[in-house]
Formats: sequence, C-alpha cells, structure tokens
Amino acid sequence: MGELLVGRPALKLEFAVSVPLDLTSVISLVYRAADPRRFDRWLVEARQALGEDGQHELDTLLGFSGRLLYYIEEVLMSFDPLQPERLEADFETYIAHLRRLAPWAYRSMAIQSMLRIYADRGVSEAPPETDDPSAWRAFFEPGITRADLDEVVSLVLAPEQLKARTVSLLERFWYECYEHEYRRVLPEMRRAIRQARSTTYPGVAVAFEELSGHRLPEEVQLALPRVERVTFCPSYHLGNFVQFILYPPELILYFNCQRTSAATQPEAGSIISPDLLPGLRALADGTRLRIIELLRERERYAQEIVGQLGISQSAVSRHLAMLEAAGIINVRPANGMKYYSVNAQRLRQIAEELERIG
Repeated sequence: MGELLVGRPALKLEFAVSVPLDLTSVISLVYRAADPRRFDRWLVEARQALGEDGQHELDTLLGFSGRLLYYIEEVLMSFDPLQPERLEADFETYIAHLRRLAPWAYRSMAIQSMLRIYADRGVSEAPPETDDPSAWRAFFEPGITRADLDEVVSLVLAPEQLKARTVSLLERFWYECYEHEYRRVLPEMRRAIRQARSTTYPGVAVAFEELSGHRLPEEVQLALPRVERVTFCPSYHLGNFVQFILYPPELILYFNCQRTSAATQPEAGSIISPDLLPGLRALADGTRLRIIELLRERERYAQEIVGQLGISQSAVSRHLAMLEAAGIINVRPANGMKYYSVNAQRLRQIAEELERIG
C-alpha cells in the first residue's frame, strides 16, 4: 500500500476586494511609476502630485527593502488582512491598527524585510546587536534601491521616527491621492471579483493565467508547496505587469481587472447585461442546481444542505459561494450561522435575458 505520508491541505483559492491589499498594491506601483512610457497615466500623475517631499518619503520608505518592496508588505501583513473579519476593513481601521503598533514593531518590520532579502540570496544573516551606524549600514546596504542608506539607518535607530513617517506617508497617499480614485474604480473591481468567483478553476496557475493573461512567475510556482491559501485581488492600474505578495502560508496574486471586465463586457447597445455570464456559470452545474432545488422548498443552513446532498462541507461551501457571488441565493446571518434562500427575482432576470436573446 506504500508508505504513509503526512498530507498537506489542498490550496484554498479566495477572491477579495480589500482596502489594505489594494492600497499596498497601488502605492507600490506609484513608487515605481517614474517612467510615463511604461506605467498607467494615473500612477505617473499620482507620483507627480506628491511633490518632491512626498516622492522623497515614498522613495525612502519603499526604497530600502529590495526589488520586491518587502517593508510595505511587512506593514500590510502586521494587520493580518486576510482574516475574514479584516477583509472588509476600511482605511480608517487599517491606519488605526498601524497607529497602535509600538515603534519597536516598525524597527522589527524593517529588519524582517532585510532578513527576507538575505534569505532570497541563500544567505543567513543576523541584525547587528549594537547601535553602531556602520554595522547597520552594512546590514541594510543590500536592500537599498532608491533610499539614502544613511537616512534609513537613522530611522531604524530612531524607530519612533520610522513609525511616524510610515503612518504619515500612508495617510497622505490615501487622503490626497487615492481615496477618490479608489471609490471611482471600486465598482469595476467588485465586478471583476464577481466574475472570478463565478468561474471554477482547476488550479492556481490556470486561474492566474485566465485572470491576468500571464503565466505564474517561476519563483511563485516553486514556492507553492509552502502556500496554503491563494487570494486573488483585482487591480485597476496594474496594466500589463505581474504583481504578487508571497508570504507563506499566504500568497496574494493581483490581476488587472480592466482586462477581465473588457473580456466579458457586452458591446454598447447590447441587450445582454454584464451580470448574465456569472449567473449562467453558476447555474451550469448539476450540484448547484440541486442546491437551488432544495432552497426553493425553504430556507436552509449549510449543514442541512451537506446532509441532503451527501458531499463534503468544503464542496458545499464552494458551491454556495459561487451562487451567492452570482446573486442567485440570499444569505441571512443569524445566531452565528448563515441561512440560505433562493433569490427568485435574480432567477427571473436571468430567464428574461435568455428569452430576449432568443
């Protein structure tokens, strides 16, 4: 029968629109958007709008942790943003968390950023155990891209300043540059997530290729054995670039939501609504049709559906999530449980659209 091995959990594929996740993506893009020929126009103009002092702060705080900008990732992951209760967090909740962190936490995040850079190079390195600036300069030098090395060292040795400038940069970027733009593009990002959730993908690589139009980067592919959950996030300004955060056991993959929306949007004047395809995908499965049949009888909670269908809880959860994303079922939280019912109006809408096509 072969040797008994300890199994690894199957990869979970999640899809989310999140202020902290999107903010981290966009500020990283603005940091890089110095060349107007390569980057989205909004990104270039946002960088210019920060002025010389704002660009200096951006280049200092994002420019000392290597090409993958590990420091801003560490700041994000300190929030534990992928926990279900954190995915819906607004900017005020995120920045309040960062304000509560002690200054030493920011120093630790800067150090951890450098340790990740050394690990990527296959080097084992430890931070200095002294406040000697020369030792810290040697430690941080491999991560410097745009920042001034001496300025970075002075911030690490005065972590209260590192905290203040990190929080201030994020506040300024959100309120002066991105808040209005985020609210403008949010409907498009949500539409992309609905479309993604209504599709069944056989694996991470296929999902990424279909959503982004790119192959999964080799360094991400090689790291998948250490990953337990993959979260796909839409980005409005990503363009033709690939962007990801690899933070085992988490992997965050960004995709250009303008690409996915353009591929599924009907032409101007079409009688087909943008939401028809997600509805049809959700209905194109025998198990999901059986769930709808059960819910027509009465409202049920997930465990009842599991008992009726005789399939696993995780499988039922995936089917319910797809039906919910397509608007075909309603969800009512009560007493710590979720109760599901059929959205008859949505089913009639799909039927009427199909009738108009015919």
